[in-house]
Formats: sequence, C-alpha cells, structure tokens
Amino acid sequence: MGKKQHSKDRMYITKTEWATEWGGAKTKSSTPFKRLPFYCCALTFTPFEDPVCTADGSVFEIMHIVPYIRKYGKHPVTGAPLKQEDLIPLIFHKNHEGEFHCPVLNKVFTEFTHIIAVKTTGNVFSYEAIKELNIKIKNWKELLTDEPFTKDDLITIQNPNALDSKVLLDFDHVKKSLKVDDVEEQKMYSDPTYNINVTGDIKQMLADLGTEKAKQALLQGGGGSKAQNERAAALAAILAARSRIKEESDKKSNGEGKAPQAFSIVDAASASVHGRSAAAAKAASTDKTAARIAMHMAGERAPVNAKMVKSKYTTGAASRSFTSTSFDPVTKNEYEYVKVEKNPKKKGYVQLHTTHGDLNIELHCDITPRTCENFITLCERGYYNGVAFHRSIRNFMIQGGDPTGTGRGGESIWGKPFNDELNSKLVHSGRGVVSMANSGPHTNGSQFFILYKSANHLNFKHTVFGVVVGGLTTLAAMEKVSVDDNDRPLDEIKITGVTVFVNPYSEPDEEEAEEQAKNEKKAEDEDNDKIGSWYSNPGTGAAESGADGGGVGKYLKARSAAQAQSITTDTSLDAVSVGKKRKAHVSGGEFKDFSGW
Repeated sequence: MGKKQHSKDRMYITKTEWATEWGGAKTKSSTPFKRLPFYCCALTFTPFEDPVCTADGSVFEIMHIVPYIRKYGKHPVTGAPLKQEDLIPLIFHKNHEGEFHCPVLNKVFTEFTHIIAVKTTGNVFSYEAIKELNIKIKNWKELLTDEPFTKDDLITIQNPNALDSKVLLDFDHVKKSLKVDDVEEQKMYSDPTYNINVTGDIKQMLADLGTEKAKQALLQGGGGSKAQNERAAALAAILAARSRIKEESDKKSNGEGKAPQAFSIVDAASASVHGRSAAAAKAASTDKTAARIAMHMAGERAPVNAKMVKSKYTTGAASRSFTSTSFDPVTKNEYEYVKVEKNPKKKGYVQLHTTHGDLNIELHCDITPRTCENFITLCERGYYNGVAFHRSIRNFMIQGGDPTGTGRGGESIWGKPFNDELNSKLVHSGRGVVSMANSGPHTNGSQFFILYKSANHLNFKHTVFGVVVGGLTTLAAMEKVSVDDNDRPLDEIKITGVTVFVNPYSEPDEEEAEEQAKNEKKAEDEDNDKIGSWYSNPGTGAAESGADGGGVGKYLKARSAAQAQSITTDTSLDAVSVGKKRKAHVSGGEFKDFSGW
C-alpha cells in the first residue's frame, strides 16, 4: 500500500501547480524569429555566388548591392551611409562535396559555427583557427597568404552566441520596403518575349504573330519557308510519282519493261511530314547505325603522355614457337612492353589575357587528364591567341575557343574529337566553372565555356575541367557586354594571349625515377646475395653449413669432406669465376635448340 499512498488526496493545489498547470498558467507568446543564414545575401535573402561584406559583417551579393548603393547610398541592414569603396570581397572555400568549410581546419561551416573573415585578404576561416593560430600566439600573419594584419581587421561573419545580430525583421530595407527597380524585370513585364533565347524559325514565328504573313502561312499549312519548300517538294514528288505510275501501267499494258522506282509516295509523304528529304526518308537503318558508330569511334585517340612500360608477362613467342610449326623458333623469353598513359597527380594553372582583363584558371589535370592536356597544349601552341568569344548569354555562360568565330570550328590536338571525362566530383555549380563545349557525346574539340551562374542541367553532359580562381571582376565585365540577336558580343571580347604557369605534363616525374633507382638497387642486392650460397657454389655453402653439425647438415659435411682436396687447390679467383658461371647458368631463361635429341 505504501506510506504516502494518500499524499495527492488534498483539497488544495500548490503554488507550482497553479503557475504551471492550472488557472495561473499563461500561454507562452512565441515571436517570429528568423535569422539570416551565413551563405545568403542580406539584401535578396538568396544564396550568394560572388560575396562581399561590410565592416559589421553583413554579407551581400555584389551584383545586387552595387545598384542598391548607387540608388540609396546607405547600408541595407543598418541604414548608415555606405559607399562602394567600403565593400570587402570575400573568398569562401569549399570542400570536395561543395560545402563551405575552413581551409585550415577543414571543418564544415554550419549555423552553429563562429565564422571570421580577414579584411586585408578576404579569406574566411573559423574562429577556432584564428584563435589558436593567431590570437593566442600573437602571430598576426594571415594563415594562407602570410600577409600581416591586425586584430581590428577581423570581421565576424556569424556568431552563434549573438542570436539577435541578423534578425531579418530588423533590417533597414525590410522595415522601409526599399527595393531596386530592375530594368530587365520591367522589360519582362512589358514584353512577354523578353529574355527568351530563341533563334531561327521560333524567333521569326514570334515576330510574325498577328501579321498578314502569319495568316497566309496558316492557310498554307503553317511553318517557315523551309517547311513550305519541303511540302512543295513533297507535293511535286507525289505528283511525279503518280504520273510515273500511270506511265508504267501504260507501258506494261503495251508490253514494255518496268523501270525501277527511285522513291515511292510513302517516302515523299514521310519527307513532308518529318521535314526531311526523300533520300533521308529512304535511308536504311543500317546506314544510320553505321554513321552513329563511326561518330563514337572518332573519340578514340592515341594519348600523347603515354609511355612504354615493362609488363610482368612475357611476349609468349617462345611458347608459340614450341607448340606451333608456323612460327619461327624462339629460345629466349622476353618481357612484353605495353603502352600506359601516365596521368599527372597535380593541378595545372594558366592565365588567359583578354581585352577586358585577365582570368586565372585552375585545371583539374588529376581528374580530367585528357581534356586538360588538350587545353594546355593548345594554349602553349598559341592556338587561342586572337580568338574571340563568339557567344555570351547573361546569367548563363560565355563561350569561345573557335578560331573561325562561328561556333562550328576548332579541333583538338589529336586532329579529331575525343571522349568525355565525366566525374561526379566536377559539376556545373558556381560562378567561373570552365567546361568543354560539344555537339553531343564524345565530340570535344577546342571550344570551351565559362559559367556566369550555376547550370546543373549540364551535369554529366559536358566535361568540367577547370575553374576561375582569379579575375572574377573581369568575368563580371565580360558579362555586362551587350550582345546582338545571335548572342554575339557587340564589343569584341578577344583572347590576346595565354600564360601557362604550371604544366604537369611537361614536368619530370621524380617519384618514378626514384622508384626505378630503388628497384635497380634491390635487384643488385639480390644478385650479390646469391653469390657464395649453396646452390651457386656448393663447396662454400656446405662448408659453412657443416660447421654447426647435426641434423641434415651432416650430409652436407660428408660431401664437403670428399671434395675438400679439389676445392683447396683452386685459387680464390677460380672459385669466384665458377660461382659466376654457375649463377649465370641457373638464372638464364634461354632454351636449347634441341639439336642433341
């Protein structure tokens, strides 16, 4: 039953029960609290790509903060006066999974990480790294660039202990509803076809909507001039086929032979429906398959950085000649040499000099060796000198590398297209990604493009082989250049020259040379160990092993006693020569010619 079984049987409630459960308990009023994540722009509340910050640690996207400052001239968060010169470019580092992390401790940034930026360089670190490696030991040099800085140059990007530092409702532009009128957005509202990248028939169709020409095209079956011409040709082919059939029937009735029919009415009708020629409609499926196979076979190439390496297998010539009389007799086994492609283990670095500035590009030679080899070799040959960027689409990419300037030219260093090198580590994510332009799978040549913005729909369709690590302001200037209806820049953007800083394909492979020297030394040591052993010089081995006595050694001792007199009469030079001859006879891999059989 228990002593306190009736402890709750009371006619009153306590003060705690009244305050927490009964009439005195008040419902907790939860205020909406939203804190801005560290990876978002404080003006648009969207993830940034080219971040800049102010002295108070507010992070913005450079493409959005600059128009805001030009219009209002004040800080979007605090409302204080702000100039463009006060903006500090930031450099966030990412790991192989695309997550922001500290470049020193390799810790991934989360909403609970204390994040610090150095004003002089713009590099972003975790506070733990700055505290342990700079503040505590009073080492006032930047951890990556070794540039000096002071304690006042440290900018707090995110402090998890100060929760009320970046509340969205307290931002000045949110309270006052301040916005920047986007010219492109206004044009989109006024013109539905604005910012739609169309070419060819679709562009002509949108321009002809509501005109008399469109009415006539509708009456004739729709489509552009090409489709109308195809229909006219198909109709003429049908009429010609009908007349030919009629003539053949007349000739057949008169007893004349029947001529082979080139194209049937079905072929002509198929051409009119699918917009093809009658010859294309007549083409067999085997011809199309052969053409597709030939296109894929064009991607095979002979690697430039290949070398002959000694294999662990023999050529098999001795065994072939022993078992077959159709081969010439071979009595010595030789190792087979195979061609192996030696891929580099480090990154490559080049600098593109353009009319609008320089672009520093890091090349992933360790992940995409073929593509980077093609690009670096073309750069060293001066292939890109004087080549213009023929296509630029704002908020998408800029394309170049075609000497003809048409978007259809250019070839690789092997004179034919080469295969794609798709890797899950390299995706079209972020501004400045460098990728190969192609016209389908395994059709890479010399053309490449640089992204203005992430384009994940291109992943595993184009080979990513580099990234812009310096010169993002140049890339921004290139993006602002006006273009015509065909996306060609009106102000020509041209590559004036290329500087190759690091070429992993031309540097000597020190590890390989060191490994080869190590193997040679090991082989020499093994040869030295064999001299004087029991199987190369039986007398010496027996004398040494028989000194101990007992066990199996007594038989070797008896044998050495019988041969002691002949061995002692030989000189040391003869003993060594006998040992060498014995060794050469044992280790040789040569067969006899069987003439003594």
